[in-house]
Amino acid sequence: MNAKIFDTVERWRELAVSLTVLLVFALLLSAMQFWRLQDRQREDLRLQAGIVGQTASAALVFDSREDAAEILQALQQNPATLRAQLLKRDGSVFTIYVRPPAQRSRLEDWAGQITLVEPVSANGQVVGTLVLSASRLPMWGDLAQFIGATLATLTATAALAWLLSKRLRVRMQEAQRRTRYLARFDALTDLPNREHLRLLLDQAITDEGGAALLLLDLDNFTQINDQFGHAAGDAALQATGQRLRQLCRPGDAAARLSADEFAVLLTPRPDAASLQAFAVQLQIGLTQPLFFDGHWLHLRASTGAVLLPEQAGTASDALRCADAAMRQAKLLGKDGFQMFTPQLGEQLQSRIALENDLRAGLIEGQFHLAYQPQYDAQRRIRGLEALARWQHPERGPVSPAAFIPVAESSGMIVDLGLAMLARLREDLDRWKARGLRCPPVAINLSWEQCRKPQHRERFLQQLKTLQLTPLEVEFELTESLNFEDIDKPDSFVFTLQGLGYGLAIDDFGTGYSSLAYLRRLRCKKIKIDRLFVHGLAASDDSRMLVESMVRVAHAMHMTVVAEGVELEADEAALVAMGCDLMQGFGLCRPESVSHIEALLSEPVPS
Repeated sequence: MNAKIFDTVERWRELAVSLTVLLVFALLLSAMQFWRLQDRQREDLRLQAGIVGQTASAALVFDSREDAAEILQALQQNPATLRAQLLKRDGSVFTIYVRPPAQRSRLEDWAGQITLVEPVSANGQVVGTLVLSASRLPMWGDLAQFIGATLATLTATAALAWLLSKRLRVRMQEAQRRTRYLARFDALTDLPNREHLRLLLDQAITDEGGAALLLLDLDNFTQINDQFGHAAGDAALQATGQRLRQLCRPGDAAARLSADEFAVLLTPRPDAASLQAFAVQLQIGLTQPLFFDGHWLHLRASTGAVLLPEQAGTASDALRCADAAMRQAKLLGKDGFQMFTPQLGEQLQSRIALENDLRAGLIEGQFHLAYQPQYDAQRRIRGLEALARWQHPERGPVSPAAFIPVAESSGMIVDLGLAMLARLREDLDRWKARGLRCPPVAINLSWEQCRKPQHRERFLQQLKTLQLTPLEVEFELTESLNFEDIDKPDSFVFTLQGLGYGLAIDDFGTGYSSLAYLRRLRCKKIKIDRLFVHGLAASDDSRMLVESMVRVAHAMHMTVVAEGVELEADEAALVAMGCDLMQGFGLCRPESVSHIEALLSEPVPS
């Protein structure tokens, strides 16, 4: 209400200022017009006096009062002329004309008059004087018309400007309302966003009745997006938001936190049995099939819950705890519900500590690269895979399985990827300085590294700055990450291919869309996952699957790399199938820069 009153007062203030400015401007124009009209009347009167004086000069010379009076009577044709006197040279009145009182009005008396004295000449000599007096009423009439036209024009202009400014103000207010709305709500689902939920959490934590926060993630949203398109994905998100609103009790709030992540804040907090019952209702309600564009979309969600304020005293802690519980639900098989527990709290604290150490490790340069060779059938090194390694001063060697997920979820994978490119440049320069020829080095590329446009620009700029050419480096795309922009013409994957960089599909065969990847990406290589390779020689099923993968890849002119080769029998089977390259602990473990340097220095087997 106060804002509305303030807006009304502000509009009236603007109107008053505008009218004042217009009035001042109109007065200035009117003053200028007054002087111009006055000068014009004086000039007109002087011209008239000249004509009359020239005509009456003969009457003065011949002393003909009748002729002079007749000449002055002609002035009555000009209604503005009030009085005319023709004087002799000695100043005595020769003849006079006065406008009859009946033809004069009070306005003329009010308007005032202007008097002009003009000499009368004959044959170059002054023979008398003509004194003319005229009413200013015509001048005031012209001035009134000018003022009226000016005010009308300015008023129309002001009205048009006010109308346009009003429309602009309405648009600006609408834009401001939209901006305020988008700052607090999600445009697709009309649910509160993460920042709005934080405000609600801060309030709920201090309420006497407590609260419960449920965080849920759609398990198969990526599959829906990939299989049916983004329109289907948007429909699934909108349906989820609508279902959450319907399931909420009065006083509860649902929110959308990210792409496929939602939250429900229950206030006041229900008891344990009611919370469990609500979680069951939530699972049932969200998993109802959705019909879209001729297809049934089947949704599944994993949900984690935390009690406030007992288990989390701040909004950030509440979101972290609920996220930890939700991730635990995913680990237990997805499409389930998990309460936050002290054990999960310990895991969360451990994860936070690891995240802090990871951030410090990037600053202090604790990361380096290990390289695992890729061999052909003759045991010749034909490629290297660069693997990030972390040597912490207190933790010691930290497994990539531990720090890579943390780097991706925290966003530090972007800086880690750039740092590893810089380290790769250093190692390549070292080998080159020693006269060694290094085969192309493959390095993993996560979708999280290039999700945002600014991250893509940084990545491409790093390649340019380090002068890492397509002959030196290629990128492995982890299939399970499923690059989300692959269907777009400006996909980052296609950008890299356009620059000449070779791409490989990592962990091939483990994802749900392997054949779709082959068709869309047309990569240079595929890497068969170790799940199919280990024990290959002893498994007819594995041999059949791998042989099929090799044939399909070769038919599409792709190089096949087998990962996880540990047994000689598996190696022999892969060679017999025509597998191009192999890597694994049975051939060579990931080694340091110096050890790879020694391997590159060895004579190449014939």
